[in-house]
Amino acid sequence: MTDRTALDRSAHDTVQAQLDAFNAHDLGAFVATYADDAVITGVAPEPIVGAEAIRAFYEPRLQNPELSCVIESSVLFGARWVVAQEQVINAGVATETIATFDVVDGRIARASMLKA
Repeated sequence: MTDRTALDRSAHDTVQAQLDAFNAHDLGAFVATYADDAVITGVAPEPIVGAEAIRAFYEPRLQNPELSCVIESSVLFGARWVVAQEQVINAGVATETIATFDVVDGRIARASMLKA
């Protein structure tokens, strides 16, 4: 079944929805912003592939009330790529991150994080 709401979102809106869910520690809403076969790199030693792996990886992290993220700036590259400069904050310590998101049909197909 196609999520009409997701299809209608812009790439920036999708990334914002992902950020909002992350900061709300809403695992279901967070995972829903990713495609079923999405790939995330740069947050674990090996790529995280697929919705269930994303759920398993982020579940313990999103249980941490001291974890949050702020997008300092972002740019749309083409119609579907968002490149964001982020501050990931854990227990008051911020880590600068550059994140790229490839958004296809309103869901993140690929995400890559590069930590400073």
